[in-house]
Amino acid sequence: MVIDVVSLLHANNLLVFFLVLGLGYLVGNLSWRGFEVGATSGVLLAGLFFGHFGFQVPHAVQEIGFVLFIYSVGLQAGPRFFSVFAQDGMKYLALSVVIVASAMGAALLLGALLELGPGMIAGMVAGALTSTPTLAASEAGIRDGLAHTLSAEQVDALLRDLTASYAITYLFGLAGLIACIRLLPTVLRIDLPAEAAKLARENRTGFSTDNGDDQELEENRTLRVRAFEVTNPKIIGRPLRDLQFVRTTGCVIQQVRRGDELFLPDAQTLLEKGDLVSVAGPLSKLEELPEIIGPGIFDAQLLESPIDTVAVVISKAEAVGKRVSELHIPAAYGCFITRVIRTQIELPVSLDFQLEKGDVLVITGLKNRLERLVNAFGYVERRFIQTDLLTFCFGIVGGMLLGQISIRVGDVGVGLGTAGGLLFAGLFVGFLRSMHPTFGRVPPAARWILRELGLLFFMAGIGVKAGVGIVDALLTVGLPLFVSGIVITLTPVVVGLLFGRFVLGIQPALLLGAITGAMTSTPSLNVITQAAKSPIPALGYAGTYTFANVFLALAGTALIYL
Repeated sequence: MVIDVVSLLHANNLLVFFLVLGLGYLVGNLSWRGFEVGATSGVLLAGLFFGHFGFQVPHAVQEIGFVLFIYSVGLQAGPRFFSVFAQDGMKYLALSVVIVASAMGAALLLGALLELGPGMIAGMVAGALTSTPTLAASEAGIRDGLAHTLSAEQVDALLRDLTASYAITYLFGLAGLIACIRLLPTVLRIDLPAEAAKLARENRTGFSTDNGDDQELEENRTLRVRAFEVTNPKIIGRPLRDLQFVRTTGCVIQQVRRGDELFLPDAQTLLEKGDLVSVAGPLSKLEELPEIIGPGIFDAQLLESPIDTVAVVISKAEAVGKRVSELHIPAAYGCFITRVIRTQIELPVSLDFQLEKGDVLVITGLKNRLERLVNAFGYVERRFIQTDLLTFCFGIVGGMLLGQISIRVGDVGVGLGTAGGLLFAGLFVGFLRSMHPTFGRVPPAARWILRELGLLFFMAGIGVKAGVGIVDALLTVGLPLFVSGIVITLTPVVVGLLFGRFVLGIQPALLLGAITGAMTSTPSLNVITQAAKSPIPALGYAGTYTFANVFLALAGTALIYL
């Protein structure tokens, strides 16, 4: 039996689609000297290849991918986007606006000089900033807005211009930004590790390497539980509040066994001679406790108490806007913070770290203690293993209906469009869920897979469509577009540096991280974090990333109408 593979692929668009996805992921796993192609880039390249040779994928998968991706972007950003911003939060908001506006301004100027149409201008911004929200919103703007005043042939031409210019400018947008961020500290003679250390000492980032308590927070990643017999007369007969046990030892007495009685201690508990106690804390601190409490023992009843770790999503007023030190988690709840995550980026653990709605604290402690803490601060995301598909679907319906609302300006209807409607619907549902965790629940894993599949479905369709005219575009306007892409990639970096440093007064280590967040480039963040030898730049990245995703999507719609 002989199988004609080419004919099979031409006859089966769905087979081509999954082949593009699989090969794209395979290419995306390739790396060289720390630079990884990434799944998005891999799927785009695979799509370009198959599209160039005339293969097609079902149009519906691109449409579905677009809807899932844009709505998921809003859903993820919702809890933080409408939060009350701290002082630095307003700075990051302003920086995001300036960076997005500078990219748009550079693209519009270059478009006017080169006499490019709106499709190519929007595609240049999307590619130069490797921003899929911009690309998706631009395509929706063409289909929803301009399609009412243009012929089908003109709409198709705009879409080809959009995808071709995106593909041509994407390469430098991905690799060029990483190279630029890597070289900037050297060119500007910035000692990034020294700047990060300086910020730590000044406590301006919520992270201090000189504070012993903060060092203990970092050590909480290796918590252990040990049992001891109380024999030291210095602690016998004194309440734990007076002993300041948590502060002086960095550990927490979890349970006390006195004779046949087993109970949880509080601040007023007086230890008696012969009490058996289970203590949780970093291994290095537990080793010092025999001199403070008494000899270590083995007690199965004390040590079998269930220790659990939960990811607590901050949503209650008692925790939002507070610093970690103000929550007194070890002393008041007998638990330990091991990690802090904001917008899927792990941040430095610190007593001075200020919490925002939607932040995730990974906390370890006894199960009954954890329940009390969770009720006070927010909710445990992982308890909800099912996705509220009812709210998810009707949220999308609401977003699409919102996108149909427009105002007539001459012959053109101006409105949010499908992309803007889906984005704001996602923001609204995400915000409501941050206040009511049982509403519209989408667990992190489900949220990730919906966003990732939506992105890759959309990119597969874009890549195949762009592949049809990519060679012609390269031969006709390829060089001007590529050079324009370089300018559009670098302009926001330069403008962001000047505005952030001299107008907003953001320190270099935070500023470089914030610029990578405003350009939604996680690979660039990894580069700058390694150069700083510190996680501090991630604070800046988290500050701008949420805003940038929203503004870049809106920019895509705006560029089509400008």
